[in-house]
Amino acid sequence: MAVAGTYGTTIQTPMGPQKSKLVLNTDGDVLTGTSEGQMGVDEIQDGKVSGNEFECSVETKTPMGPIKVVLKGRVDGDELTGEATTPFGPAPITGKREGA
Repeated sequence: MAVAGTYGTTIQTPMGPQKSKLVLNTDGDVLTGTSEGQMGVDEIQDGKVSGNEFECSVETKTPMGPIKVVLKGRVDGDELTGEATTPFGPAPITGKREGA
């Protein structure tokens, strides 16, 4: 599928840009994988994919404790765009497929 792959991503948060790596795997309309950031690796939960669009959540560690982040986006070629919804509000996310 068009969504599967490893992406170097940047989330524009109120605390500045946060770099991470998303590893997305697909099996039919199910999305699995990991999100790796400054605080470690987190498993993708509740992942869905439809064509080149995806949605999932991640419970990520922060200095203030764990928070749930919902990711919604799309992949066009090797470019990933979307939005991360956090307890602090929405944050744009962009990324590029590694090796592209």
